[in-house]
Amino acid sequence: MRNWMSSFFARDNMMERGTQHPVSLSLVLIIAVAQAIIYVAEFSGIPLAHMLSLDAGTLNIQSLFFFVSHYAPVFGSSPEFGAGFSPLDFFSSLLLWLMCSLSLLSAGPMVETYLGTRRTLASGLACSAAHAALALALKPGMAFSSIAFAAFLLTVSVLIHLERRETSQERDNDFRMLLLVLLVALAGVLTAFMPSDSYDSLLAGAGVGPVLGVAAFVLHRKQQLREVEKRGEGHVGTMYFVDEFDLLTREEIQTRMDRLLAKISTAGMNSLAPDERRFLANASGRLKTSEPKQTSR
Repeated sequence: MRNWMSSFFARDNMMERGTQHPVSLSLVLIIAVAQAIIYVAEFSGIPLAHMLSLDAGTLNIQSLFFFVSHYAPVFGSSPEFGAGFSPLDFFSSLLLWLMCSLSLLSAGPMVETYLGTRRTLASGLACSAAHAALALALKPGMAFSSIAFAAFLLTVSVLIHLERRETSQERDNDFRMLLLVLLVALAGVLTAFMPSDSYDSLLAGAGVGPVLGVAAFVLHRKQQLREVEKRGEGHVGTMYFVDEFDLLTREEIQTRMDRLLAKISTAGMNSLAPDERRFLANASGRLKTSEPKQTSR
């Protein structure tokens, strides 16, 4: 575990994550700075966590950044302003922040490589929007933390590993799976036992993340399949597909083309399946390119 932590937070690894996976590392740095500022403000009696949270009663521009705060917007004698620092809320906030940050660091780069930077950023926005929508539907309608996006990243990373079946990465996948279970369990415990109602949206955020993660994984695979059908080659997961022309001899291409032409003459063009139409559309051109060139005298 010690060797894993030292290699995980090595300077070279962090620099590589910053250049190749900007969304993951940037979000980790942003929530770390925001959390430090929130702690200082809460210690000083300024309820900054309440100001940054999403509150159905006082929606403002700061509410759009509710995902950077992991300190619960608790209420005190002045409900419209907040309660400031509380030891129990501080400890809960520290656990939640550590779990979300570790999830982003461990699963973020893998998912960002798989989906791409733009899709990962769009997924983060979608997770935050879904978390906010569910929170507003609950009483008292408050939301905070990046728990939805963290659960999303962990879910997709586990699915990627199951697809690749890399035995050398079993420990990392087990660690991410454990993180996902602990994150959902932490959300459930805080929702059930913390006195403030502002914790109620945590479990909704932890639940919407895996749902969107499975949806994003399935949609990405479908897009890969469409690209293969369109281009005739490409990757679907760990498998690489090539156009069937590359696997057939000239005689086999000619034989299948003649069979399809005979099928058209008897049953019409509508009788061809989509893959048969694509084959026929490209067959003549492939036959011409495969013809031996005659040497000029």
